[in-house]
Amino acid sequence: MSGDATATFFAATKAAGTTVEVDFGDKTTAKHAIGYWSIRGLGAPLAMMMCASKTPFTLFLYDIVEKGEAGWNSDYFSAKGEYIKEYKQPLWNLPFCVDRENKEIIVQTNAIFAHLGRACGMFGDNAIAASKCEQLLGEIYDLRCVMSGYAYGGGEVEAVISAGKKHFRKLEQWMEIQAENSDDDVVVHLVDGKYSAPDFHLYQMLDHFEALAKANDSDLYANNDMKRMKAFKEGFQSLPENQSYLKSWLHTELPFNNCMAGFGSLPGPKTYIHGESAKDATWRAKGVVDLVFP
Repeated sequence: MSGDATATFFAATKAAGTTVEVDFGDKTTAKHAIGYWSIRGLGAPLAMMMCASKTPFTLFLYDIVEKGEAGWNSDYFSAKGEYIKEYKQPLWNLPFCVDRENKEIIVQTNAIFAHLGRACGMFGDNAIAASKCEQLLGEIYDLRCVMSGYAYGGGEVEAVISAGKKHFRKLEQWMEIQAENSDDDVVVHLVDGKYSAPDFHLYQMLDHFEALAKANDSDLYANNDMKRMKAFKEGFQSLPENQSYLKSWLHTELPFNNCMAGFGSLPGPKTYIHGESAKDATWRAKGVVDLVFP
Protein backbone atom coordinates (compact mmCIF):
# COMPACT_ATOMS: atom_id res chain seq x y z
CA MET A 1 0.00 0.00 0.00
CA SER A 2 1.32 3.43 -0.87
CA GLY A 3 2.25 5.98 1.75
CA ASP A 4 -0.59 8.26 0.63
CA ALA A 5 -3.15 5.49 1.05
CA THR A 6 -1.80 4.68 4.51
CA ALA A 7 -1.98 8.33 5.58
CA THR A 8 -5.63 8.79 4.56
CA PHE A 9 -7.19 5.97 6.62
CA PHE A 10 -8.59 7.58 9.79
CA ALA A 11 -6.18 10.48 9.31
CA ALA A 12 -8.18 12.96 11.39
CA THR A 13 -11.33 13.34 13.45
CA LYS A 14 -13.04 16.50 14.66
CA ALA A 15 -14.32 14.72 17.75
CA ALA A 16 -10.84 14.54 19.30
CA GLY A 17 -10.00 17.70 21.22
CA THR A 18 -6.31 17.06 20.64
CA THR A 19 -4.50 15.20 17.89
CA VAL A 20 -0.84 14.49 18.61
CA GLU A 21 1.43 13.55 15.72
CA VAL A 22 4.37 11.75 17.31
CA ASP A 23 7.50 11.57 15.19
CA PHE A 24 11.14 10.71 15.75
CA GLY A 25 12.81 13.17 13.43
CA ASP A 26 12.50 11.30 10.14
CA LYS A 27 8.95 12.43 9.25
CA THR A 28 7.88 8.86 8.56
CA THR A 29 4.17 8.43 7.85
CA ALA A 30 2.49 7.09 10.98
CA LYS A 31 1.09 3.66 10.18
CA HIS A 32 -0.78 3.48 13.46
CA ALA A 33 -3.01 5.69 15.55
CA ILE A 34 -4.32 5.32 19.10
CA GLY A 35 -7.58 6.82 20.32
CA TYR A 36 -8.32 7.36 24.00
CA TRP A 37 -9.62 9.86 26.53
CA SER A 38 -7.41 12.87 27.21
CA ILE A 39 -5.95 11.24 30.31
CA ARG A 40 -3.14 8.78 30.97
CA GLY A 41 -5.26 5.74 31.82
CA LEU A 42 -5.06 2.90 29.33
CA GLY A 43 -3.60 5.15 26.67
CA ALA A 44 -0.39 5.86 28.57
CA PRO A 45 1.26 2.40 28.41
CA LEU A 46 0.38 2.12 24.71
CA ALA A 47 1.88 5.53 23.91
CA MET A 48 4.91 4.81 26.10
CA MET A 49 5.58 1.57 24.23
CA MET A 50 5.36 3.30 20.86
CA CYS A 51 7.79 5.97 22.04
CA ALA A 52 10.26 3.44 23.46
CA SER A 53 10.37 1.62 20.12
CA LYS A 54 10.52 4.93 18.19
CA THR A 55 7.49 3.97 16.15
CA PRO A 56 5.70 7.06 14.75
CA PHE A 57 2.01 7.24 15.63
CA THR A 58 -0.98 9.55 15.88
CA LEU A 59 -2.69 9.97 19.24
CA PHE A 60 -6.32 11.10 19.28
CA LEU A 61 -7.32 12.46 22.70
CA TYR A 62 -11.03 12.85 23.46
CA ASP A 63 -12.08 15.37 26.09
CA ILE A 64 -14.74 14.95 28.75
CA VAL A 65 -16.28 18.36 29.56
CA GLU A 66 -18.88 19.63 32.00
CA LYS A 67 -22.55 19.61 31.01
CA GLY A 68 -25.03 21.53 33.13
CA GLU A 69 -24.75 21.66 36.88
CA ALA A 70 -23.51 18.14 37.45
CA GLY A 71 -23.27 16.28 34.13
CA TRP A 72 -20.56 15.41 31.65
CA ASN A 73 -20.35 15.25 27.88
CA SER A 74 -17.88 14.45 25.11
CA ASP A 75 -17.83 14.83 21.34
CA TYR A 76 -16.73 11.22 21.32
CA PHE A 77 -20.20 10.07 22.37
CA SER A 78 -21.84 11.42 19.24
CA ALA A 79 -18.95 10.39 16.99
CA LYS A 80 -18.85 6.75 18.15
CA GLY A 81 -21.94 5.71 16.20
CA GLU A 82 -20.57 7.21 13.00
CA TYR A 83 -17.23 5.48 13.55
CA ILE A 84 -18.98 2.12 13.90
CA LYS A 85 -20.84 2.59 10.63
CA GLU A 86 -17.97 4.05 8.61
CA TYR A 87 -15.28 1.61 9.73
CA LYS A 88 -17.54 -1.44 10.18
CA GLN A 89 -16.35 -2.12 13.70
CA PRO A 90 -19.33 -2.93 15.96
CA LEU A 91 -17.06 -3.58 18.97
CA TRP A 92 -15.80 0.02 18.97
CA ASN A 93 -14.62 1.33 22.31
CA LEU A 94 -11.81 3.35 23.87
CA PRO A 95 -8.99 2.70 23.49
CA PHE A 96 -8.95 1.90 19.81
CA CYS A 97 -6.05 1.33 17.45
CA VAL A 98 -5.96 2.33 13.79
CA ASP A 99 -3.86 0.11 11.55
CA ARG A 100 -3.63 2.37 8.52
CA GLU A 101 -1.55 0.01 6.46
CA ASN A 102 -4.12 -2.79 6.67
CA LYS A 103 -7.13 -0.46 7.00
CA GLU A 104 -8.32 -2.08 10.21
CA ILE A 105 -9.59 -0.79 13.54
CA ILE A 106 -8.56 -2.91 16.54
CA VAL A 107 -10.37 -2.54 19.86
CA GLN A 108 -10.19 -4.06 23.34
CA THR A 109 -7.16 -3.11 25.37
CA ASN A 110 -5.19 -6.34 25.43
CA ALA A 111 -5.83 -6.98 21.73
CA ILE A 112 -4.33 -3.54 21.07
CA PHE A 113 -1.33 -4.29 23.30
CA ALA A 114 -0.75 -7.46 21.26
CA HIS A 115 -1.21 -5.77 17.88
CA LEU A 116 1.03 -2.80 18.64
CA GLY A 117 3.45 -4.97 20.61
CA ARG A 118 4.05 -7.06 17.51
CA ALA A 119 4.39 -3.90 15.39
CA CYS A 120 7.01 -2.59 17.82
CA GLY A 121 8.84 -5.89 18.19
CA MET A 122 7.75 -6.02 21.83
CA PHE A 123 5.53 -9.09 22.07
CA GLY A 124 8.04 -11.89 22.54
CA ASP A 125 10.37 -13.61 20.12
CA ASN A 126 8.34 -16.83 19.86
CA ALA A 127 4.95 -18.35 20.62
CA ILE A 128 5.80 -19.17 24.25
CA ALA A 129 7.08 -15.66 24.93
CA ALA A 130 3.94 -14.22 23.31
CA SER A 131 1.81 -16.40 25.61
CA LYS A 132 3.73 -15.05 28.59
CA CYS A 133 2.92 -11.52 27.42
CA GLU A 134 -0.76 -12.43 27.16
CA GLN A 135 -0.84 -13.94 30.66
CA LEU A 136 0.84 -10.90 32.16
CA LEU A 137 -1.43 -8.45 30.37
CA GLY A 138 -4.45 -10.28 31.77
CA GLU A 139 -3.08 -10.15 35.31
CA ILE A 140 -2.14 -6.47 35.06
CA TYR A 141 -5.58 -5.62 33.67
CA ASP A 142 -7.12 -7.25 36.74
CA LEU A 143 -4.87 -4.98 38.78
CA ARG A 144 -6.08 -1.96 36.83
CA CYS A 145 -9.68 -2.90 37.58
CA VAL A 146 -8.90 -2.60 41.29
CA MET A 147 -7.68 0.96 40.83
CA SER A 148 -10.50 1.93 38.45
CA GLY A 149 -13.09 0.60 40.87
CA TYR A 150 -11.70 2.86 43.57
CA ALA A 151 -11.11 5.94 41.38
CA TYR A 152 -14.63 5.93 39.94
CA GLY A 153 -16.55 4.12 42.66
CA GLY A 154 -14.89 5.11 45.92
CA GLY A 155 -13.89 3.02 48.91
CA GLU A 156 -11.20 2.85 51.55
CA VAL A 157 -7.62 3.60 50.45
CA GLU A 158 -6.13 0.87 52.64
CA ALA A 159 -8.53 -1.67 51.15
CA VAL A 160 -7.73 -0.78 47.54
CA ILE A 161 -3.97 -0.86 48.15
CA SER A 162 -4.33 -4.20 49.91
CA ALA A 163 -6.35 -5.56 46.97
CA GLY A 164 -3.80 -4.21 44.52
CA LYS A 165 -0.95 -5.83 46.42
CA LYS A 166 -2.50 -9.27 45.92
CA HIS A 167 -1.77 -8.83 42.22
CA PHE A 168 1.57 -7.13 42.75
CA ARG A 169 2.73 -10.07 44.88
CA LYS A 170 1.94 -12.50 42.06
CA LEU A 171 4.03 -10.35 39.76
CA GLU A 172 6.72 -10.17 42.44
CA GLN A 173 6.94 -13.97 42.32
CA TRP A 174 7.05 -13.87 38.52
CA MET A 175 10.02 -11.51 38.72
CA GLU A 176 11.80 -13.78 41.19
CA ILE A 177 11.68 -16.51 38.55
CA GLN A 178 12.94 -14.08 35.90
CA ALA A 179 15.83 -13.18 38.21
CA GLU A 180 16.69 -16.85 38.70
CA ASN A 181 16.86 -17.29 34.94
CA SER A 182 19.17 -14.34 34.37
CA ASP A 183 22.35 -12.83 35.74
CA ASP A 184 20.68 -9.49 36.54
CA ASP A 185 20.12 -8.41 40.14
CA VAL A 186 17.39 -5.98 39.07
CA VAL A 187 14.67 -7.24 36.75
CA VAL A 188 13.41 -4.45 34.47
CA HIS A 189 11.66 -6.64 31.89
CA LEU A 190 8.96 -9.22 32.50
CA VAL A 191 9.64 -11.55 29.56
CA ASP A 192 13.03 -13.01 28.64
CA GLY A 193 15.00 -9.92 29.67
CA LYS A 194 13.63 -7.85 26.78
CA TYR A 195 11.09 -5.08 26.31
CA SER A 196 7.54 -6.36 26.01
CA ALA A 197 4.07 -4.82 26.14
CA PRO A 198 3.29 -5.81 29.77
CA ASP A 199 6.36 -3.91 31.00
CA PHE A 200 4.66 -0.65 30.13
CA HIS A 201 1.32 -1.46 31.69
CA LEU A 202 2.95 -2.64 34.92
CA TYR A 203 5.04 0.52 35.10
CA GLN A 204 1.96 2.72 34.74
CA MET A 205 0.04 0.78 37.39
CA LEU A 206 2.91 1.02 39.86
CA ASP A 207 3.03 4.76 39.21
CA HIS A 208 -0.72 4.99 39.83
CA PHE A 209 -0.73 2.99 43.07
CA GLU A 210 2.42 4.69 44.29
CA ALA A 211 0.76 8.10 43.78
CA LEU A 212 -2.38 6.98 45.62
CA ALA A 213 -0.33 5.81 48.60
CA LYS A 214 1.73 9.00 48.66
CA ALA A 215 -1.38 11.20 48.44
CA ASN A 216 -2.57 9.49 51.61
CA ASP A 217 0.73 9.87 53.48
CA SER A 218 1.69 6.26 52.93
CA ASP A 219 4.40 4.31 51.10
CA LEU A 220 3.42 1.54 48.71
CA TYR A 221 6.66 -0.28 49.52
CA ALA A 222 6.66 0.34 53.29
CA ASN A 223 6.28 -3.30 54.34
CA ASN A 224 9.29 -4.30 52.25
CA ASP A 225 7.14 -6.95 50.56
CA MET A 226 7.50 -5.56 47.04
CA LYS A 227 11.25 -5.28 46.59
CA ARG A 228 11.14 -6.51 43.00
CA MET A 229 8.29 -4.15 42.13
CA LYS A 230 10.14 -1.14 43.53
CA ALA A 231 13.37 -2.07 41.75
CA PHE A 232 11.48 -2.64 38.51
CA LYS A 233 9.76 0.74 38.72
CA GLU A 234 12.98 2.63 39.42
CA GLY A 235 14.98 0.68 36.86
CA PHE A 236 12.40 0.81 34.09
CA GLN A 237 11.91 4.56 34.35
CA SER A 238 15.66 5.12 34.11
CA LEU A 239 16.07 3.21 30.82
CA PRO A 240 17.14 5.53 27.99
CA GLU A 241 14.38 4.31 25.66
CA ASN A 242 11.75 5.61 28.09
CA GLN A 243 13.05 9.13 28.56
CA SER A 244 11.30 10.75 25.60
CA TYR A 245 7.87 9.74 26.83
CA LEU A 246 8.52 10.33 30.54
CA LYS A 247 9.77 13.86 29.93
CA SER A 248 6.90 14.78 27.61
CA TRP A 249 3.62 16.47 28.52
CA LEU A 250 1.81 13.20 27.75
CA HIS A 251 3.24 11.90 31.02
CA THR A 252 3.67 15.04 33.10
CA GLU A 253 0.53 17.05 32.23
CA LEU A 254 -2.25 14.51 31.69
CA PRO A 255 -4.19 13.29 34.75
CA PHE A 256 -4.38 9.61 35.64
CA ASN A 257 -8.17 9.50 35.36
CA ASN A 258 -11.14 11.33 33.87
CA CYS A 259 -12.66 14.35 35.55
CA MET A 260 -15.50 12.49 37.28
CA ALA A 261 -13.00 10.29 39.16
CA GLY A 262 -12.55 10.75 42.88
CA PHE A 263 -8.79 10.31 42.59
CA GLY A 264 -6.24 11.50 40.04
CA SER A 265 -8.69 13.53 37.94
CA LEU A 266 -6.25 16.45 37.86
CA PRO A 267 -2.47 16.29 37.53
CA GLY A 268 -0.66 16.24 40.84
CA PRO A 269 -2.58 14.02 41.48
CA LYS A 270 -5.47 16.21 42.58
CA THR A 271 -9.24 15.91 42.25
CA TYR A 272 -11.36 17.70 39.65
CA ILE A 273 -14.34 19.59 41.08
CA HIS A 274 -17.31 20.11 38.77
CA GLY A 275 -17.98 23.82 38.32
CA GLU A 276 -14.55 24.86 39.60
CA SER A 277 -11.74 22.97 37.87
CA ALA A 278 -12.38 23.59 34.16
CA LYS A 279 -9.78 26.38 34.20
CA ASP A 280 -7.17 23.85 35.35
CA ALA A 281 -7.85 21.37 32.54
CA THR A 282 -5.14 22.82 30.31
CA TRP A 283 -4.66 19.51 28.51
CA ARG A 284 -8.01 19.85 26.72
CA ALA A 285 -8.62 21.12 23.18
CA LYS A 286 -5.02 21.58 22.11
CA GLY A 287 -5.88 21.03 18.44
CA VAL A 288 -3.22 19.42 16.27
CA VAL A 289 0.13 19.12 18.05
CA ASP A 290 3.42 17.90 16.62
CA LEU A 291 5.54 16.05 19.16
CA VAL A 292 8.97 15.40 17.69
CA PHE A 293 11.53 13.36 19.59
CA PRO A 294 15.20 12.99 18.63
